Amino acid sequence: MTKRIAPLGLVLLVGAAALGPSAPPAAATAARPAPPLVRIMPLGDSITAGWGSSDEAGYRSELWRLMEGQSRFTPDFVGSGSFGSLGDPDNEGHSGWTIDDVRSNIDRWQTAADPDVVLLHLGINDLDTHQADPSDAARRLSELVDRIMANRPGVTVIVQGLLVDTPGLEQQTRDVNAAIRGQEPERRARGERFRFIEPPRLDVAAELPDHLHPNDAGYRKMALAYHGGLEQAVNDGWAVRPRVPRAGTEAGGAGPVRWADFDGDGRPDHLTVADSGEVRVWRNRGGKPGGGWKPLGAVATGTTKNRALVHLADFDGDGKADYWVVNSDGSVNVWLNRGGDTAGSTGWHDIGKVATGTTTDWTRVRLADYDGDGRADYWMIGPNGSVTTWLNRGGDSHGGWQYLGQTATGLTTDHGRVQLADFNGDTHADLLLTGSDGSVGIHLFAGGDPSGPHGWDPIGTVIDAPR
Repeated sequence: MTKRIAPLGLVLLVGAAALGPSAPPAAATAARPAPPLVRIMPLGDSITAGWGSSDEAGYRSELWRLMEGQSRFTPDFVGSGSFGSLGDPDNEGHSGWTIDDVRSNIDRWQTAADPDVVLLHLGINDLDTHQADPSDAARRLSELVDRIMANRPGVTVIVQGLLVDTPGLEQQTRDVNAAIRGQEPERRARGERFRFIEPPRLDVAAELPDHLHPNDAGYRKMALAYHGGLEQAVNDGWAVRPRVPRAGTEAGGAGPVRWADFDGDGRPDHLTVADSGEVRVWRNRGGKPGGGWKPLGAVATGTTKNRALVHLADFDGDGKADYWVVNSDGSVNVWLNRGGDTAGSTGWHDIGKVATGTTTDWTRVRLADYDGDGRADYWMIGPNGSVTTWLNRGGDSHGGWQYLGQTATGLTTDHGRVQLADFNGDTHADLLLTGSDGSVGIHLFAGGDPSGPHGWDPIGTVIDAPR
């Protein structure tokens, strides 16, 4: 990851976007946790890519529309490709590709995108262009599913069968579907989150005009089939990973050693930030004694000469720490974690400037999850120790920032003593006040100042001064 980073200034974020400090406070309302994020990878060939559809998105656009109509989870399509006219065009649809082609790339794609659900539709090119034996195609498709499962135990794989109305391939598609369908009981008995869903029957003349790719009407039927399977996966508790509260709150301050969940497994990993901005990671495998620490090496390069400019916290709520940089004009840039440099060219997704700002006193800024939605929010500690918070709603051009105003009264005029961490595991950051003697006192989050005089619960000193 190559970054062009200027010296640090820090942002003041107000309202639905990033404004100046003179903007009037928005009415403080009780924060409600956002629906859990579900990362969905559409995976396959030209049908997944959307060939033959008017919006170049195939079933993905209609599926996206169907998912937007519910409030139980927040959908996020993921993949190295991004095309088609829909709210989230990310996908892994590759025209002309075979099962073996996808198998050769799935490891890096999955590492980079880290999907919770894989929507798999693949194999027609093996039968059509390469005239593969259906039993062999089914075997290789099954091995691809095995690999996806091995890459991330607990991932949900929903296979939609091949279109059995494909002219000239009617029996071959039925044979492949029967083989994959027949695996479902055994896979489910092993605890795998696997589901085979029947493909829709299409009218060849009206819905499969080129005899291989559906048109809009055919793709709508495919979307309905996938939507039913996805809804069932959510109902069964398959698709939503456990919330990882620590990922939304940075730890380690401005020093060289930081603690953040790099890989989204729910455990804090050991990271170091060099003067150049380079980040190195040791994955937490239980520490010592236990599974030790697995070195990943350098996962991000940088050009800044001040490591304090780098922040590591979860911006998008996927459970993995992202790379934040604040520039000399107060603007903030973010690179989303897609596996880091070890995942190749897709390892970091540069989403550019997420906020503009007016303050340059970066020492007063903290990144921590205020509302428990898994995303780091923006906290500013004032000269008297009071805290002002802006909720992360996706950043500039993507939902903005919600200004809450003062969320905590002053505890100390020494802002360096104020830290934020989730002490009691309720997903909200609590206020920690370190003493000059090394002691630590806690004020538990109970809604913050917007909730009234009992918005913080002081439980006293939890760590005594070292002797």
